[in-house]
Amino acid sequence: MNKKTITLVMMLLLAVVGAKADVIPSSYYSAVGEGTFYIYDVTAQTFMRKGDGGSGNRIAFETNPTMTFTLASGENSGYTIKVDATSTYMIWNHAGQGNSWGSDFWLDANGVKDEGSGQYCAWNFTDASTKTYKISTTYSYGGATERTGGTAKYIQGGAWSTESAEDAHEYALMTVDNYNTYNEAKTYNALAASASIPATYFTTTPATGTYYLYSPYASCFLYPTSDRAGLQNTPETITLTADGDGFDIQFSNGKYLKYDAVKQGNTWANGTTGEAWSFTSFHGATGLFFVKHISANSFLYAKETQAAYWGGECWETAETNNTRYAWALISASDYADWQNSFTLDEATGYSATRDIYNVNPTVNRTMTANAWNTLVVPFDMVIPSGWTVKEPTAFDGSTLTFGDASTIVHGKPYIVKPDAAVSSFSATGVTLYKDLQNTSVSEGALTMTGTYTAGTVPTDSYVIGIKDGASALYKVNSSVSINPFRAYFTVAGSSTARIAISFDESETTSINTIANSQQLNANAQYYNLNGQRVENPTKGLYIKNGKKVIIK
Repeated sequence: MNKKTITLVMMLLLAVVGAKADVIPSSYYSAVGEGTFYIYDVTAQTFMRKGDGGSGNRIAFETNPTMTFTLASGENSGYTIKVDATSTYMIWNHAGQGNSWGSDFWLDANGVKDEGSGQYCAWNFTDASTKTYKISTTYSYGGATERTGGTAKYIQGGAWSTESAEDAHEYALMTVDNYNTYNEAKTYNALAASASIPATYFTTTPATGTYYLYSPYASCFLYPTSDRAGLQNTPETITLTADGDGFDIQFSNGKYLKYDAVKQGNTWANGTTGEAWSFTSFHGATGLFFVKHISANSFLYAKETQAAYWGGECWETAETNNTRYAWALISASDYADWQNSFTLDEATGYSATRDIYNVNPTVNRTMTANAWNTLVVPFDMVIPSGWTVKEPTAFDGSTLTFGDASTIVHGKPYIVKPDAAVSSFSATGVTLYKDLQNTSVSEGALTMTGTYTAGTVPTDSYVIGIKDGASALYKVNSSVSINPFRAYFTVAGSSTARIAISFDESETTSINTIANSQQLNANAQYYNLNGQRVENPTKGLYIKNGKKVIIK
């Protein structure tokens, strides 16, 4: 199975982006022969149909199929192609209209015109690859004359043809049932691909061995409670042993998964002997299965969306479109690969629609040594050695006070002073939480807000900037950008021009006012004690780089 490392730009559930639709796999194609089919242009990823309006007599193509075509044996070993099962219209080759001989494919009653020859409807299907074909004819109706046995003309796409087999599009035949099966599978493949653990880590063919049994619906694993089968966030080993047409499912405590009708259809984990369970494809989705007790004809069901005491239940008949019945088998090595696949980068940021459990993320976040940096991360972590971490504790309208933090909590913003420059850091076995949480002090008068994505700091907010290795608090007077995994401050109501930040009695820093983000990197400027910039300072007391200076 192919693996991939996931850089978390965004974890968007059920997001499918692309200019074209996915190519429908050849497993849904039919061999050429008599019957009723959709005709699928594999090259262009569109479906054939009868044209509308001014092109009503030509073939056309669309993204989703709306019209079937019936193939029947025709003249000269070819096939006639009738539009819909009840129609009298067939595809035939007309040379007298359009750009050149065979350039247009027209639809007319029975496709025979005046001469009554069915040769104009004789289409050949030449093998191109697995159940795909180049469609061509050597017959053309040219008005007053009839041409036969000429150079083959291939359907190229749209209403046009080509004499070049290389340029011709490839086509496939699909029964309505096969297309519906594919379309349904595509829906459930989206479930598998967008689960907390994507389908790239699922086992595609059940076999005897050791796995974890995972519910994409609940983002949880099957495990044994004291007697019943439940769900939890961390994986629990199960062993599959062949049993007739299915498998016994045994937990690491030696107990087997079993069905007990007396217990109202619940699945239980206290069996002392194995009971056969089958794994059948869940709507054709990659790596997803219905898990059914063979004897009782009952299906394993994920009852809860969080860790649950009796999360596993069996029902007599599965609701076929209910994603609670979808299960995946994940090997220990694949699970470990997934755990280590998370990279949170300050260049791209992070966003999620659900919490992701038990992963080992690496965070690419640069921080300046011996200066105050803002930080927010989506997981709980112990404060690393050499880091001083503080959080806002009070605000009196002019001074913001910080106190020591005992740990780093997910979604909560902090200021951090590392004793050495930081480029990245890691964590093990943590939960990535989807939500942020602001920190407000003094009854909401001041709020520290973190961000996982790049954005713009609101006007009249405050940021901590670092220049020449020193930290200072800056007021934002116009648009200032902020990178992921950082934070800013806002003050309720009309803010003062000057705010000091205080850590203890010996360390206080004042505010510089900036107009935009570029000024954070400009040469140091002078400000008076009211926070007003002074272009040509004379004698007196000023603020420079967040520190008081005296010009004599």
